[in-house]
Amino acid sequence: MSSPHLLLLSTALILTLAACTNLQRADDAATAKTRMIGMSREEVLSCMGVPKKKAAEGTTEVWSYLSTSGHGESTGAAYKPTGYAVTSSEHDHSFCTVNIVMKDGAVKAVHYNGPTSSSLFSKDDQCGYAIANCVN
Repeated sequence: MSSPHLLLLSTALILTLAACTNLQRADDAATAKTRMIGMSREEVLSCMGVPKKKAAEGTTEVWSYLSTSGHGESTGAAYKPTGYAVTSSEHDHSFCTVNIVMKDGAVKAVHYNGPTSSSLFSKDDQCGYAIANCVN
């Protein structure tokens, strides 16, 4: 096989593998919206780490996490095997924000805000880094 053909084939293989990874993270993000419902505070802390921000009103709490691929600021971050939830205040505008809504100590909803997708075909994949340990 000639060098240009090998280069083209290698590039196609790399792009295909990258797309599969994005689709898996998008699937994880979609799954989290149902699978995390009912989780306790302790379970969320165990799989996501300490939230970047917390807000409370009565018995309702919202825990916020920044989801990132592992690039950028790592000071104060809770590392996870598939990425990490950032707990520092830097880069807030660059990542998906994962909001975990709890009532009476259990997860009631999972919401994603900000830049949540890396492409049209991988909805919410950028949010998949923070929640991966909760669904896998």
